[in-house]
Amino acid sequence: MIDTDNVSPKYISALHKELIVLGKVTYKRMYGDFTQNASVGWRQLVNEYSITPIQQYSYTTGKNATDSKMIIDAMDILYSGNVDAFCLMSSDSDFTGLAKRLKESNMYVIGAGESKTPNSFVRCCDRFFVLDKLERDEPKRAAKRTVKKRVDAAKDDIKDDAKADKIDDAIEPLTREEVEEFAIKVLEECDGRPYALAALTIKIYQAFPQFSYRDFGAKKSYEFFSSERFVITKGKSTDMYIALSRAL
Repeated sequence: MIDTDNVSPKYISALHKELIVLGKVTYKRMYGDFTQNASVGWRQLVNEYSITPIQQYSYTTGKNATDSKMIIDAMDILYSGNVDAFCLMSSDSDFTGLAKRLKESNMYVIGAGESKTPNSFVRCCDRFFVLDKLERDEPKRAAKRTVKKRVDAAKDDIKDDAKADKIDDAIEPLTREEVEEFAIKVLEECDGRPYALAALTIKIYQAFPQFSYRDFGAKKSYEFFSSERFVITKGKSTDMYIALSRAL
């Protein structure tokens, strides 16, 4: 759940991959007044990340309608019983109360905000991603470059919103390094234990829907991963497992 009034769209690429590592992202919603020119960067990400935009008009100066709608929707999702965790993407301490309420219902709460986020919100979360640090530590990836180009192109056409909203760059090719770095991040969460190769493959497709092993000359999934960085082992029947090489 994204508070677009208090966080930049440039962080979504890095955060999205972190969340896929942790589990399946069921709901992806962003809240804000998307009729404003300031939100053009977020509008370009709707199709990129399959995010549902929730329009909130600013009827009164000084009143944040976005916060209220996010809280209401969070309660609706909570009572639906469809999720085990929430991620609140905002640098606003106003969501401290929401984080507390979700934890009282035994929800795992992930926070994501810039380094300026007040400690009151940070400490209410089970895990908190500092977005500016997360983006800084992430290797340069094609997905991030695509987002930047879209935002820059939209700003150039900001006087013509209809035209800006139709900007859609061609998919940039993935690199082996990009995919392997994501796989390493997933495996690091396992504390060195072997991970089902089939499960890792599912996460890779979630992060990179356009990915194909054949694009890298591999006929089977296990042929893609370099022996210098990964170790592939066989389990019972046809099951295969992957772990990080000790050399790492």
